[in-house]
Amino acid sequence: MNEAPRPGRPRSQATHDAILNAVRDILLSGGYSEVAMDRVANLAGVGKQSLYRRWPSKAPLVAEAVMDAYGQHRQFALPDTGDIEADLRTWLHGQAEYLGSPRNVALSRALAVASADNSLDGDALYSQLAKPHHDALLLRLNGAVHAGDIRAGVDLEAVADALIGATLYRILTHVRTVEETTRHFDGLVDALIVGLRVLDRDELVP
Repeated sequence: MNEAPRPGRPRSQATHDAILNAVRDILLSGGYSEVAMDRVANLAGVGKQSLYRRWPSKAPLVAEAVMDAYGQHRQFALPDTGDIEADLRTWLHGQAEYLGSPRNVALSRALAVASADNSLDGDALYSQLAKPHHDALLLRLNGAVHAGDIRAGVDLEAVADALIGATLYRILTHVRTVEETTRHFDGLVDALIVGLRVLDRDELVP
């Protein structure tokens, strides 16, 4: 009599998870330069062909490993409550939660260093990690312009760069608490929202 299948994750999912865990372990112990397909396969206990069936090279493999840690299997879209200030705060508070983990910061820091050291891998990593955030911010900001929530003529690219740059700065500096990072991001939104909504310089004068 055949045994009933055992419950649990499918073998392919277990293999996938083992590979991503191996990549993260290597990133944390040695950085991006130490990630190699052979080494990942050995650490994960799988054949190298298992890696190449899923990823053509290490850049997309590393990107997915970090995305998996980030919990970004969901869409990158920002919330759209009709209030751009509230939506930016919600998005940045989520970034603060992520950056509250020293492990997450170390993973993201390894990628930032890799992007600076290798332009080809940097482009690949940007397209899979930073660009979706940038595009999502631009989409939400453009929606706010059309809704009249922020004034027309604002350099939205610069705003998106400032928001992403703020998160990168927190990654490259020492690890901080979620509360401290949240306060920092709230201060950024306070400053940005004045420029986004003020129509006349006279309105800045008490």
